[in-house]
Amino acid sequence: MPDLSKRNRLPEWMDQPDISPKLHQQALVGLSRLNYFSNSTGILWKPLSELARHSKQSNNISVLDIAAGSGDIPLALAQRAKKSGINIRFTVTDKSAFALKLVDEKVRRLNLPVECIQADALDDQPFPVHDVVICSLFLHHLDNDDAIKLIRRMAKASRVAILLNDLERSWLNWHMVWLASRLLTRSPVVHMDGPLSVSGAYTKAEAMEIAIQAGLENMEIKSCWPCRFLLSWKRQ
Repeated sequence: MPDLSKRNRLPEWMDQPDISPKLHQQALVGLSRLNYFSNSTGILWKPLSELARHSKQSNNISVLDIAAGSGDIPLALAQRAKKSGINIRFTVTDKSAFALKLVDEKVRRLNLPVECIQADALDDQPFPVHDVVICSLFLHHLDNDDAIKLIRRMAKASRVAILLNDLERSWLNWHMVWLASRLLTRSPVVHMDGPLSVSGAYTKAEAMEIAIQAGLENMEIKSCWPCRFLLSWKRQ
């Protein structure tokens, strides 16, 4: 059993450059299913819809999603916005051309206002500025210095706010993810990487500390059932 008193970051299978396309796609589908059942969209939708309704151009904002992977979360948010009559224009980024190709295919099929851009979350090329910048389930892949860099880049690209949704490290969450990854998908990649992700995740206190080091003030962070936290920050 892992020692969860501190972060225990180990290489994850899905992060390996030589992962086969078949295993990669199976893992992306499995992660999408886990995101659906863990209410990842709901965690972000409430604050995002409130920001849209209170924007200077009511019900009209732009959102940048960093390291979006399969894009299931921003696409689900875009569908909710469309049904709610809220005009949210999404830009989805990821460094994986394979993942973005799958996202783009879904965007075209669903006819959603989503643009796909290949970009590395940690390179020195500035992100295009948007009203709100979001990032889901990527922070736990990073060491402290890169996590600080990511948050700084998110804040710099944001006119209004950032929303950062990630796993929260705890024994309960480790066991829940271990079980859910086996019940909800047959992907061997997800079976391995799910519990590893929780072992490498930040606690709320650790996430707040790196946000402070990144220069954020007056941020809020709260636990979100199941297994997540949401860090939110509004530009003053």
